[in-house]
Amino acid sequence: MAKKNGQKNTGGKDGSSPSRKKRSRKARAWLLVLIIAIITVIIGIILLDRYGDILFRPIIERTVHETKEAHEFNAYFVSEDGEGLKAEKRLIKKAATTDEIKEALNIVIEGPIERGLGSAIPSGVKLNGVKIKGDIATVDLSAEMIDNHPGGSTYEILTIYSLVNTVTLNFPHVKEVMLLVDGKKTATIAGHIDTSVPFAADRSLIRK
Repeated sequence: MAKKNGQKNTGGKDGSSPSRKKRSRKARAWLLVLIIAIITVIIGIILLDRYGDILFRPIIERTVHETKEAHEFNAYFVSEDGEGLKAEKRLIKKAATTDEIKEALNIVIEGPIERGLGSAIPSGVKLNGVKIKGDIATVDLSAEMIDNHPGGSTYEILTIYSLVNTVTLNFPHVKEVMLLVDGKKTATIAGHIDTSVPFAADRSLIRK
Protein backbone atom coordinates (compact mmCIF):
# COMPACT_ATOMS: atom_id res chain seq x y z
CA MET A 1 0.00 0.00 0.00
CA ALA A 2 1.41 3.35 -0.97
CA LYS A 3 2.24 5.83 1.79
CA LYS A 4 0.02 8.84 2.07
CA ASN A 5 1.51 12.01 0.68
CA GLY A 6 3.64 13.83 3.34
CA GLN A 7 3.68 10.94 5.86
CA LYS A 8 7.11 10.48 7.49
CA ASN A 9 8.62 7.08 8.19
CA THR A 10 9.96 7.37 11.77
CA GLY A 11 10.75 3.71 12.27
CA GLY A 12 13.94 1.81 11.59
CA LYS A 13 14.31 -1.48 9.83
CA ASP A 14 13.18 -3.30 12.98
CA GLY A 15 10.26 -0.97 13.49
CA SER A 16 11.85 0.87 16.44
CA SER A 17 12.16 4.62 16.51
CA PRO A 18 15.58 6.39 16.50
CA SER A 19 14.83 7.92 19.93
CA ARG A 20 14.13 4.49 21.37
CA LYS A 21 17.40 3.15 19.92
CA LYS A 22 19.25 6.11 21.40
CA ARG A 23 17.78 5.46 24.83
CA SER A 24 18.69 1.79 24.54
CA ARG A 25 22.31 2.63 23.72
CA LYS A 26 22.49 5.00 26.67
CA ALA A 27 21.05 2.34 28.97
CA ARG A 28 23.65 -0.19 27.82
CA ALA A 29 26.43 2.36 28.29
CA TRP A 30 25.28 3.17 31.83
CA LEU A 31 24.98 -0.54 32.62
CA LEU A 32 28.57 -1.09 31.43
CA VAL A 33 29.80 1.81 33.56
CA LEU A 34 27.94 0.41 36.57
CA ILE A 35 29.43 -3.06 36.09
CA ILE A 36 32.96 -1.61 35.78
CA ALA A 37 32.41 0.50 38.91
CA ILE A 38 31.21 -2.53 40.89
CA ILE A 39 34.18 -4.63 39.75
CA THR A 40 36.57 -1.78 40.65
CA VAL A 41 35.06 -1.48 44.14
CA ILE A 42 35.28 -5.26 44.71
CA ILE A 43 38.94 -5.33 43.59
CA GLY A 44 39.66 -2.31 45.79
CA ILE A 45 38.13 -4.01 48.83
CA ILE A 46 40.13 -7.20 48.20
CA LEU A 47 43.41 -5.27 47.79
CA LEU A 48 42.69 -3.12 50.86
CA ASP A 49 41.93 -6.20 52.94
CA ARG A 50 45.07 -7.99 51.80
CA TYR A 51 47.60 -5.17 51.48
CA GLY A 52 46.06 -2.23 53.35
CA ASP A 53 48.26 -2.70 56.39
CA ILE A 54 51.36 -2.76 54.20
CA LEU A 55 50.28 0.28 52.21
CA PHE A 56 49.11 2.51 55.02
CA ARG A 57 51.23 1.50 58.01
CA PRO A 58 54.34 3.42 56.77
CA ILE A 59 52.20 6.56 56.53
CA ILE A 60 50.78 6.03 60.01
CA GLU A 61 54.17 5.22 61.49
CA ARG A 62 55.81 8.21 59.78
CA THR A 63 53.12 10.46 61.24
CA VAL A 64 53.71 9.03 64.69
CA HIS A 65 57.45 9.50 64.26
CA GLU A 66 56.94 13.15 63.37
CA THR A 67 54.91 13.76 66.54
CA LYS A 68 57.66 12.11 68.62
CA GLU A 69 55.08 10.04 70.45
CA ALA A 70 56.55 6.66 69.57
CA HIS A 71 59.77 4.75 69.29
CA GLU A 72 61.03 1.86 67.22
CA PHE A 73 61.43 -1.69 68.47
CA ASN A 74 62.10 -5.17 67.07
CA ALA A 75 59.17 -7.56 66.87
CA TYR A 76 60.30 -11.15 66.37
CA PHE A 77 58.55 -13.39 63.86
CA VAL A 78 59.28 -16.71 62.18
CA SER A 79 62.04 -16.31 59.61
CA GLU A 80 61.68 -17.23 55.95
CA ASP A 81 63.30 -20.64 56.45
CA GLY A 82 60.83 -21.50 59.22
CA GLU A 83 63.66 -22.49 61.55
CA GLY A 84 64.40 -19.27 63.43
CA LEU A 85 63.26 -15.75 64.23
CA LYS A 86 63.71 -12.52 62.34
CA ALA A 87 63.27 -8.98 63.63
CA GLU A 88 60.79 -6.64 61.97
CA LYS A 89 61.09 -2.93 62.81
CA ARG A 90 57.84 -1.59 64.24
CA LEU A 91 56.65 1.35 66.32
CA ILE A 92 55.04 1.56 69.73
CA LYS A 93 53.71 4.58 71.57
CA LYS A 94 55.82 5.97 74.38
CA ALA A 95 54.20 4.97 77.65
CA ALA A 96 54.86 3.21 80.93
CA THR A 97 57.06 0.14 80.47
CA THR A 98 54.23 -2.31 81.14
CA ASP A 99 52.01 -0.63 78.56
CA GLU A 100 54.80 -0.60 75.98
CA ILE A 101 55.40 -4.32 76.53
CA LYS A 102 51.69 -4.99 76.12
CA GLU A 103 51.61 -3.10 72.81
CA ALA A 104 54.77 -4.84 71.59
CA LEU A 105 53.36 -8.29 72.40
CA ASN A 106 50.03 -7.49 70.77
CA ILE A 107 51.94 -6.62 67.59
CA VAL A 108 53.69 -10.00 67.76
CA ILE A 109 50.33 -11.71 68.28
CA GLU A 110 48.82 -9.85 65.29
CA GLY A 111 51.62 -11.09 63.02
CA PRO A 112 54.19 -9.63 60.63
CA ILE A 113 53.83 -7.13 57.81
CA GLU A 114 56.92 -8.14 55.86
CA ARG A 115 56.33 -10.79 53.22
CA GLY A 116 58.01 -14.11 53.87
CA LEU A 117 57.84 -13.84 57.65
CA GLY A 118 55.34 -15.85 59.67
CA SER A 119 53.66 -15.78 63.05
CA ALA A 120 54.64 -18.24 65.77
CA ILE A 121 51.55 -17.44 67.82
CA PRO A 122 48.55 -19.79 67.47
CA SER A 123 45.35 -18.32 66.06
CA GLY A 124 42.93 -16.75 68.49
CA VAL A 125 45.49 -16.04 71.22
CA LYS A 126 44.86 -12.92 73.28
CA LEU A 127 47.07 -11.11 75.75
CA ASN A 128 45.41 -11.15 79.16
CA GLY A 129 47.98 -9.00 80.89
CA VAL A 130 51.59 -8.19 81.74
CA LYS A 131 53.15 -7.71 85.18
CA ILE A 132 56.73 -6.79 86.03
CA LYS A 133 58.38 -7.74 89.30
CA GLY A 134 62.08 -7.04 89.59
CA ASP A 135 63.70 -8.13 86.35
CA ILE A 136 61.02 -10.69 85.44
CA ALA A 137 58.02 -9.92 83.24
CA THR A 138 55.04 -12.23 83.65
CA VAL A 139 53.03 -12.54 80.44
CA ASP A 140 49.53 -13.99 80.72
CA LEU A 141 48.03 -15.42 77.52
CA SER A 142 44.62 -16.89 76.73
CA ALA A 143 43.85 -20.63 76.56
CA GLU A 144 44.21 -20.65 72.76
CA MET A 145 47.97 -20.63 73.33
CA ILE A 146 47.66 -24.34 74.15
CA ASP A 147 44.32 -25.26 72.57
CA ASN A 148 45.23 -24.00 69.08
CA HIS A 149 48.94 -24.78 69.04
CA PRO A 150 49.76 -26.98 66.02
CA GLY A 151 52.54 -28.80 67.88
CA GLY A 152 56.09 -29.67 66.94
CA SER A 153 59.19 -28.86 68.97
CA THR A 154 60.52 -26.26 66.54
CA TYR A 155 57.26 -24.33 66.38
CA GLU A 156 56.92 -24.51 70.16
CA ILE A 157 60.40 -23.03 70.61
CA LEU A 158 59.63 -20.25 68.13
CA THR A 159 56.31 -19.55 69.86
CA ILE A 160 58.06 -19.08 73.20
CA TYR A 161 60.99 -17.04 71.97
CA SER A 162 59.07 -14.77 69.63
CA LEU A 163 57.51 -13.45 72.86
CA VAL A 164 60.55 -13.75 75.13
CA ASN A 165 63.01 -12.13 72.71
CA THR A 166 60.59 -9.33 71.88
CA VAL A 167 60.39 -8.42 75.56
CA THR A 168 63.93 -9.03 76.79
CA LEU A 169 65.82 -7.62 73.79
CA ASN A 170 63.74 -4.43 73.62
CA PHE A 171 63.43 -3.81 77.36
CA PRO A 172 66.92 -4.62 78.72
CA HIS A 173 65.92 -4.20 82.38
CA VAL A 174 63.66 -7.25 81.89
CA LYS A 175 65.97 -10.26 82.01
CA GLU A 176 63.43 -13.09 81.94
CA VAL A 177 59.84 -13.76 80.89
CA MET A 178 57.43 -16.06 82.67
CA LEU A 179 54.60 -17.34 80.47
CA LEU A 180 51.19 -18.06 81.98
CA VAL A 181 48.06 -19.44 80.33
CA ASP A 182 44.83 -18.01 81.73
CA GLY A 183 46.68 -16.83 84.82
CA LYS A 184 48.29 -20.17 85.66
CA LYS A 185 51.69 -21.76 85.19
CA THR A 186 51.65 -24.57 82.69
CA ALA A 187 54.04 -27.50 82.38
CA THR A 188 54.31 -27.11 78.62
CA ILE A 189 52.62 -25.51 75.64
CA ALA A 190 52.92 -28.34 73.15
CA GLY A 191 54.67 -31.14 75.06
CA HIS A 192 58.34 -30.42 74.34
CA ILE A 193 59.49 -27.41 76.36
CA ASP A 194 59.16 -26.89 80.12
CA THR A 195 57.26 -23.63 80.56
CA SER A 196 56.96 -23.79 84.34
CA VAL A 197 60.07 -21.61 84.65
CA PRO A 198 60.90 -18.16 83.22
CA PHE A 199 62.92 -17.78 80.00
CA ALA A 200 65.88 -15.56 79.17
CA ALA A 201 66.56 -14.34 75.62
CA ASP A 202 67.96 -16.74 73.03
CA ARG A 203 69.90 -14.84 70.38
CA SER A 204 70.96 -18.06 68.59
CA LEU A 205 67.50 -18.27 67.00
CA ILE A 206 67.75 -14.85 65.35
CA ARG A 207 68.34 -14.74 61.61
CA LYS A 208 69.80 -11.70 59.88
